[in-house]
Amino acid sequence: MLNDFYKIGQVIEVRGQKLRIRVFENRNSNVLIYQGQVIKNVSVGSFVKIPKGYSNIVGKIEGEYIQEVTNQNNKHRFTKESETIDRIIEVSILGVLSNNRFKRGLIDIPLVFSDVYILLNDEVQKIFEFAKNKEDAICIGAINDYKEEKLYVDSSTLFASHIGIFGNTGSGKSNTLAKIYTECIDKYKANKGFSKSKFILIDFNGEYANSLTPDKIIYNISTRNDDGDKIPISSAFLEDVEMWSIICEATEKTQKPFLDKVIRIYKNISKSDVKQQYIKPMLEALFSCYFAEPTLFNKQVNYIRELFELLFVNIDKAVKLLETITVRNNGQTFYRAANGAEYWGNSEQDFKRNFTDVLLTLLYFDGNYKDIREYDLFEFSLKYKYLYDLCLKRINEEHISPLISRYKRRSNNIKRIFEIKTEENNSNILVYSLVDVNIEFRKIIPLILCKHFYESHKRNKKNKSLHIIIDEAHNILSATSERESQVWKDYRLETFEEIIKEGRKFGVFLTISSQRPSDISETIISQLHNYFIHRLVNNEDIRAIGKAVAFIDNTSYEMISVLPQGACIFTGVASNFPVLVQVDLLDESKQPQSNTIDLVKLWNSNQ
Repeated sequence: MLNDFYKIGQVIEVRGQKLRIRVFENRNSNVLIYQGQVIKNVSVGSFVKIPKGYSNIVGKIEGEYIQEVTNQNNKHRFTKESETIDRIIEVSILGVLSNNRFKRGLIDIPLVFSDVYILLNDEVQKIFEFAKNKEDAICIGAINDYKEEKLYVDSSTLFASHIGIFGNTGSGKSNTLAKIYTECIDKYKANKGFSKSKFILIDFNGEYANSLTPDKIIYNISTRNDDGDKIPISSAFLEDVEMWSIICEATEKTQKPFLDKVIRIYKNISKSDVKQQYIKPMLEALFSCYFAEPTLFNKQVNYIRELFELLFVNIDKAVKLLETITVRNNGQTFYRAANGAEYWGNSEQDFKRNFTDVLLTLLYFDGNYKDIREYDLFEFSLKYKYLYDLCLKRINEEHISPLISRYKRRSNNIKRIFEIKTEENNSNILVYSLVDVNIEFRKIIPLILCKHFYESHKRNKKNKSLHIIIDEAHNILSATSERESQVWKDYRLETFEEIIKEGRKFGVFLTISSQRPSDISETIISQLHNYFIHRLVNNEDIRAIGKAVAFIDNTSYEMISVLPQGACIFTGVASNFPVLVQVDLLDESKQPQSNTIDLVKLWNSNQ
């Protein structure tokens, strides 16, 4: 039964979803007192209900203003201000309270002169009941307009979605990211089924060492020295021509096809049971090519020595022999002298007998074969293909040599970062800290990781989920970067756009956190399902949110630039409507290491 004390006004205008309500004169105070209880009166951001039939239409107050009352019949010379001014509130319909449940949407519309009431506490709880039951929900924080109410969000609806967390530095977005995943992990980690979900966190600034859970593996990656952790990755990484094209910045028409042929050679050698014996005829074929190109042999002696170093333990005698080989007769004939004897390569048979066979004999003896690792095998395939195709004049040295130079420069870092392994990690929560990684690899590593885990999950997707979490996502998802080639930028964005467009079908969900949403691809932002929007000041960032987020109303949109620290607008498929929520601060031991330094404390320190 409706209590008239909670009646605060009447509907005076209905325009679709928008209503105008005149508030009664005696309901204009900040709070109301009823039976000894202090009741908060209506204000912008709070809710009202309008009874109609057996249900209550629920609306959210988006604004208010005053309107002067003109009364021609009023003959009194003096009147009170409250008698000449009406307080008008503007309300947007959210849904209907019916059968003790809240249903979102424009289900019913009130009539003019309908009575308007304040919501009771239990009715407020029903509106913010975003989860069917609290057992399967996580608590995010306190609802700003109803601080006594906590916001619970259904775990499945939130985490089985793509999530965006946006806000300027210092606005609280790192705490929000850590909060929602800490709540998730703490709630479900004891269940056996939780191990079927894998959580991958890309941490650009090294903030999450103490966050989420102690039961995680942290990879502190470094490109500056060999002390960093190595990331285990499958050998399929070495067979990905697209990835090597990105790492080596290969051109589309010449260098990328060359890399494709290199990978074919690598695959063929890898499949061989006796790799050294498979390689032997390849070396014979290379040296036979030099017979027709003696001058090229002199230019490539250093490369030949590098091939030997990759394959054999002791190459000293073979290298000494290489150094004694000269080209005579105006660069037409091979010659060497040894032990007082002279050896010539006037014919192919002489060249094979006096040079090729002798070299291979010095290399191919028991105990001299290296156990060739995957990286060394790939490098051999690359350099061998380069030398062989140059001899046969299949490639232009000016086109391919820059690719070889870039590979030499970057391969050390690749070996320093990635370790080829077949077994998977024991933990299902992995944190990759990139704070000690140079700028060149800060984009390459997340791309390789996300692509690797995404492709692997697609092959083994049954009853499993993969959650990719990227903090400071503008570092990898920027659509405006000018430090890289267009091909690399397109490939990087296309990879993540595929994850966000198609990942849901395979149980892959992306969470991104960024202080510059305007830098991130519009396609990615628009495909997110749930948003936590903290304070944003830059107009471009605010506009980017307004364009991409369909779940936000005008009132919430206008509040973005003035939100207090830790507060955010939560909106998306997991909420009935945009909610202003003060996210709970995690315990100090679990907080991300992103707090602003206390300068006064630092300056006053005597240490």
